[in-house]
Amino acid sequence: MNELGDPIETVEGQRKTLEVHTDDDAVFEGLRRQFETRNVDVGRQSLGPLDGTGFVIIRSADGTFRGALGLDQFAALLSPRTHPPWELAETDDDRAELFSFLEETLFTSYSRRQMLATTREIEDRAWRVGAGRLYAGFERAPAFAAQTDVYERFGRHDSLTVAVFIDDEWTEPVPEGVAVVSERDSELGDYWFVVFDGGDNEQEACALLAEERHPGSFYGFWTYDPAMVAELITYLETTYEIPE
Repeated sequence: MNELGDPIETVEGQRKTLEVHTDDDAVFEGLRRQFETRNVDVGRQSLGPLDGTGFVIIRSADGTFRGALGLDQFAALLSPRTHPPWELAETDDDRAELFSFLEETLFTSYSRRQMLATTREIEDRAWRVGAGRLYAGFERAPAFAAQTDVYERFGRHDSLTVAVFIDDEWTEPVPEGVAVVSERDSELGDYWFVVFDGGDNEQEACALLAEERHPGSFYGFWTYDPAMVAELITYLETTYEIPE
């Protein structure tokens, strides 16, 4: 990993397929539009003599079958804000596997509101675990300034190592227990990220990484793959000097 954006390019190359089995035009068009901003091919098959509202089949880039789910159930997987990956992973292994289809699938038009919602899920998980490393990149100082009350809370948690990264000068008091990495004119001004290593349990690891390619519009992915999270942690620790 040579640049912060390398994992985004890797995920971008892993195009996936969603087969929608339905005779309902509105349902199919709704899913097609929803996935227009993801790195996904959406196809349609008729239900034929089968009863029911329909189902979806998920395949990896190489055509490998990943799973099948009823359309009603699949709808519950589409919002990271309402159904974060860790809740699914803790309750149903099959659903966790299906969620990974979305988890490592590129999104291309997340708003700041959507980014903040996903960020909150990762932050909340770090708080519940209560140990490990939590690294967050906010691009600019004003974005971090708006979140200092949240990170003051994290800083008081002795078992969490917390660092914030910005491409800007930070002139305000640093929250106790929080390290601020400030490097002007760097890649940090282009990326919003939140990375939690899971503490002693790598299965709790999760991360969000996105590039702001247009003002207020983000392009990236979220993951709870321990290997990918570890790679992001290693990159940040070897590329930037994190104050003790």
